[in-house]
Amino acid sequence: MRIAKSLRLSNTNSRPTRHASLTVGFVPMIDGAVLIAAQELGLFARHGLRVKLTKEVGWATIREKLLHDELDAVHAPASLAFAMRCGINMMARPCLTGFVLSLNGSAITLSKELWDRGVRDAATLREVIKEDRGRRIYSLGAVLEFSTQNYHLRQWLRSGGIDPDRDVRIPFVPSPVIHRGLLEGHLDGYCVAEPWNSIVTQTGAGWVVATSSQIDAGQVEKVLLVLEKFAEERPHEHLAMIAALMEASIFCEHPENRQELIRMLARPEYIDVPPELLANSLIGPFETGQGAQEIDDLIVFHRHGANIPDRAKGRRIYKEVCALKVAQDCRALRPDVIGRIFREDLYREAGQFVGPRERPPVEPLPVDVPRPSDGPAETDGADVSSHFQMALAS
Repeated sequence: MRIAKSLRLSNTNSRPTRHASLTVGFVPMIDGAVLIAAQELGLFARHGLRVKLTKEVGWATIREKLLHDELDAVHAPASLAFAMRCGINMMARPCLTGFVLSLNGSAITLSKELWDRGVRDAATLREVIKEDRGRRIYSLGAVLEFSTQNYHLRQWLRSGGIDPDRDVRIPFVPSPVIHRGLLEGHLDGYCVAEPWNSIVTQTGAGWVVATSSQIDAGQVEKVLLVLEKFAEERPHEHLAMIAALMEASIFCEHPENRQELIRMLARPEYIDVPPELLANSLIGPFETGQGAQEIDDLIVFHRHGANIPDRAKGRRIYKEVCALKVAQDCRALRPDVIGRIFREDLYREAGQFVGPRERPPVEPLPVDVPRPSDGPAETDGADVSSHFQMALAS
């Protein structure tokens, strides 16, 4: 395949002089598409990097492996950076992001039972909860306490007069298996990134009541997270990785490239789902389970300055973290940490190694790059029910 002429080769000054091999962890979902595209398009390799992508079962695994130096960089919820840096319910380790991977991209899915009982929004869900009070506690899952999914779910519940801490139960379940909780009757709904909503709505077992772009448009979803130590000791690799991701984000954003992107993501070593599930949100219209909708900015990979880790984005995440009860006694969680985590300066520095921003779609390159590992065996073979039993018991 040819290389698009407008995507010029990287400045040789961005090439790492050593430590060119990196291990980067991701959780299988669409908001990690930029990482996968950078690998499949050969952009990491063109910037002098040999990257191994490893598929992880969930955010707890991502967190622990980064904390203990088992991964060089990770695809992670932006709020996890504040929790790690400030040591909220975990060991504190300075970390930062020089690149935002995506905005929006999540949704709240509810069970068909709730639809049949007349639920159409948070206000009508409140009526069902009131009717069943004393007989039933509804469980609405999220993927991590420090995640935009938890914040979106809480914000949506409050919009209907539901107290997320008293009126419902919110267990935390790994993203790739949370949909099974609804299918098996452990959950009445959940908030998660795509395609783990579409996998249920297209079976008729559930329906999307709201997307994150409708709840809080333009919110940072995932970032490239590294330890501060890595950024300081291996600056060439870090900047080269960011430069490759800048180029990949443009590819992911172009509608003309979505079919090719879907083919990449659907592969077993990445998200491993049928292409039509990915097309639901990447091409649309978005089938909610109760009709298809054209939803603006359902997921954003590059437009609207999405990739820039500026202080404005950091402040939005900071406010969400501060609102959590678990974070309110943390003295390290102060406004001055925003600029230490969201490093626009690193993004700008990496940008000098990237060609013009406005360019036509890029075709995949015939570069021999390492394939990602299959990740932990428990991704497919775990006793899924145990996830929900433990979460509901906590």
